[in-house]
Amino acid sequence: MLFSKTLLLLCSIFAVSNGDIVSEKGKVREGRFTVHYDKALPEEVQCQTVVMIGVGTAMGSGDYNILSSEISSGQPIVTVITDHSAIFVKTSSGRFAKLYNKLTADLGEIIPICQGKSPKILVGAHSASGMAAIGAMKKDLLQVKPDGFIGLDPFKINERKDSIDPNLPTLEWGFSKTTCSVKIQQAAKPAYKLSSEQHRVFYRIDNASGHQNIQHCSFTDKGCAIVCGRKNDGDWVRPVVAKSIHAFIGAIETGLFDKEQFILPEVGADWFELFVGTEEPK
Repeated sequence: MLFSKTLLLLCSIFAVSNGDIVSEKGKVREGRFTVHYDKALPEEVQCQTVVMIGVGTAMGSGDYNILSSEISSGQPIVTVITDHSAIFVKTSSGRFAKLYNKLTADLGEIIPICQGKSPKILVGAHSASGMAAIGAMKKDLLQVKPDGFIGLDPFKINERKDSIDPNLPTLEWGFSKTTCSVKIQQAAKPAYKLSSEQHRVFYRIDNASGHQNIQHCSFTDKGCAIVCGRKNDGDWVRPVVAKSIHAFIGAIETGLFDKEQFILPEVGADWFELFVGTEEPK
């Protein structure tokens, strides 16, 4: 790996192979992260897009391996799970920005397959990191402007006080019923409503009727520690979230946000509601 002497003092990395997916754990002064990419792809296309997703309360960067593998498998996407806080609280917009800024500033050194490339950067967040990410963008703390935002039930979002850049495409995943004390009126729904109608997408999982066991931490490998478990009924969530991210990246590249391209035939149409553009969730 091509690291400068300075970066060697800051960052320690080891790689674990899961089939064709390589996972690399790293640490810098600003926080911890885990990098995922598909080594089977030609090197020249391995870093066309970088998806950075901040962890939720009490979580670490190694708790989203299944979702990350689904996102990167067979795709020219590097998935980076970021953890900007050594303690369980993840709401600091300042700390979130510092880690994001470090990773984007030294991207080619920290992630060698991105060396010499100019990938699209998507910033994302699960749970409490959603508050941190949206706060960091509102305060203009991110030195590299992201090409899109991915919210995995981001919390705590205030529709009256928060704001999202109207030029920023957004993809949100949320729920119809509150779980793990994450109120639906303060999560994915308001994040979607704050976004521009020109390029916004919202998947609302129906966990109020036939899928009651799907909870706020279904995006993680095993649930959010003692805070919020993950039921087996949610195993379908991570693969379809990954597919929606692939569609979202495609939409950003073309500039076309048609509802048809975000339909997920892999799951039943009654498992979630899909809102795109001018559609308003009740």
